[in-house]
Amino acid sequence: MKYLLTAIFFSVLMNGQKMEEKPLNSELKKELAQIFKDDQVYREMMQPNITPERKKEIMTERNITNADLGARLSKLMNDQDHENLIKVETIIKKYGYPGKSMVGEPENKAVWYVIQHSPEIEKYLPLIKKAADEKELPFRLYAMMLDRKLMYENKEQIYGTQVRSFFTTKDGKMETLSFVWPIKNPGHVNELRKNSGFTQTIEEYAKDMTGIEYKKYTLKEALKFQDMK
Repeated sequence: MKYLLTAIFFSVLMNGQKMEEKPLNSELKKELAQIFKDDQVYREMMQPNITPERKKEIMTERNITNADLGARLSKLMNDQDHENLIKVETIIKKYGYPGKSMVGEPENKAVWYVIQHSPEIEKYLPLIKKAADEKELPFRLYAMMLDRKLMYENKEQIYGTQVRSFFTTKDGKMETLSFVWPIKNPGHVNELRKNSGFTQTIEEYAKDMTGIEYKKYTLKEALKFQDMK
């Protein structure tokens, strides 16, 4: 009898928990999927490893001509980013951050991408942190946004997620210098990255992003490169 009562108790408890779970907002999920697609499409066009077939597919879908490639592509991307920001700000005002419990995955990352590509990082960083703390968004995404904010403020980043590229002149030739923006505590950054959900060490990440070995630049050196651009 005791076993039966225990089984009934847990059955009622589990059913109650299921009833409390809210269904996903399917319309918002669909809208965010499109916003994410719009955020990525022009950036995908700029990737050096994009296939001719995929490039042609995007050009047809977006009505892009050969004349739109190059400098105009950046304008198209910036215009799309601005449009996306207006959309997600409206969504945030209505719902707060649309996280995993509201729209599922990967749509819970869509608003993050738009803000990360906008000039409004400082405004929305507390919202992103709250979403990460509540498990509505991977913590590593908050870490990336925090690093970008610090880099934009000419400060050392924490998790080593941000890479900068500058043009430099060497032996009379123009070269591109790409490096991981200076890290506040480089000796412990790999441990911090692992605990924050990153799968690569800073050395692996630098190699993957820049194709070169990771080098510890000081903030003074990085700012000097920045002034030279």
